[in-house]
Amino acid sequence: MTIEAGEIVVWVLVFLRTGAFFLGIPLFAGKMLPVKVKTAFGLLLSILINPLVPANLELATHFAGAILLSLNEVCIGLMLAMMVRMVFFAVELAGHLISYEIGLMASNSVNPLLGGSDATITTLLYYFSLLIFFVAGVHYDVIRAFIMSFEILPIGSFFLQANPMEEYVAEVAKVFVVGTLIAAPFIALNFLINVSFAVLGKAVPKMNVFMTSFSIRILSGLIILVASLLLFTSYILEHSRRSVEVMLDIIQIG
Repeated sequence: MTIEAGEIVVWVLVFLRTGAFFLGIPLFAGKMLPVKVKTAFGLLLSILINPLVPANLELATHFAGAILLSLNEVCIGLMLAMMVRMVFFAVELAGHLISYEIGLMASNSVNPLLGGSDATITTLLYYFSLLIFFVAGVHYDVIRAFIMSFEILPIGSFFLQANPMEEYVAEVAKVFVVGTLIAAPFIALNFLINVSFAVLGKAVPKMNVFMTSFSIRILSGLIILVASLLLFTSYILEHSRRSVEVMLDIIQIG
């Protein structure tokens, strides 16, 4: 069996898009998994789908063209991965807002997935979102959509032809909306507690309003956190499945 040079170039370009995609999607984006493991997953998937991938190698006839195509595939892979990560960015934002509203912002814990320290609530919500993501089988839809991206935007097609910038900016804006919606019950809780204890402080001047409200805020926030798990789950599932559609929409040409 002989392998032509064009087949090797196509496989390398497929591997670049796949590798960039695995570097950006949840779980693989953190520092918990070694780079060798991420590379192995990208290598395995690229080998499996390589025979089915359409390609246009007109620019790969010279060195500069090959570099341009390589950068193009890396950009496509990272862009698709960012669409999947948007819902997790929203969850992280919600975690920071919730921690601030219930007074646990100073409580930090190590997050091995992200490779740093975060507020405890943020880490908890990130793990919970990741669990829902895999248990609900959304990762299967993500892999399926990624494979379909080679049909929509074949090897050799520039991602700027799809004009993804407008939709990408719109998705980034939705991160702030979704994060605020998830944290909305806690924002309302903090407002009600502040108003209630402000009135109570006027009625009972000798009462230590600050210390009392601090403990009430934490206790009420933790109760609402448990009661809102179904709300979190609905947001995560809805926007995770929507991210699969956005992955394909953002690379549509025309």
